[in-house]
Amino acid sequence: MRRPAFKGWASRELKYFSGEGTLNLRRLAYLAQGSVPRLRERLVLYAVATGQSARLASFLYDERMIDELAAVERALQTVDLDNPDGLHRASLPPRYKKALDSFRAAYHAIDTRNESKRLRWERTVRLQKEKGISNAQIYQALGINAGNVNAYLKNGDIDRVTLDTATSIMKFLFAAQD
Repeated sequence: MRRPAFKGWASRELKYFSGEGTLNLRRLAYLAQGSVPRLRERLVLYAVATGQSARLASFLYDERMIDELAAVERALQTVDLDNPDGLHRASLPPRYKKALDSFRAAYHAIDTRNESKRLRWERTVRLQKEKGISNAQIYQALGINAGNVNAYLKNGDIDRVTLDTATSIMKFLFAAQD
């Protein structure tokens, strides 16, 4: 899994929140100013990230949204858009900070997942030693790849298993009789 770039994240969010699956600025501006107001922040962020602020402004009739677009563009001029921590320090209205929290969570999802796998590995190795269960017993009982299980259990190579697999190994050891 890779960290998302801001532009890619913004386009996915825009498609999701619009419910339309489109990046047509005219259509999205119409929706944001009418029936889908929750789209506003993501649309403005997308336009700024892709350099389409002027084009978006040409489709806007809501003066508040035009002012917001200009303010967000000014605030993000000197910020690295792919750095969620730098983005969060930008002087933006709270609604935009909330949208950027979503980007920060997506950006750090890989770290969160890896930390969860590492914690599961520590608990699994401890349980495995306590219960005297071999790696072979684990991968045979669960029907998972022996090489990946061995790399995970012996070397702590968390990249060799998914979070689901790490969880299933740990659950198997919890359920195993002493």
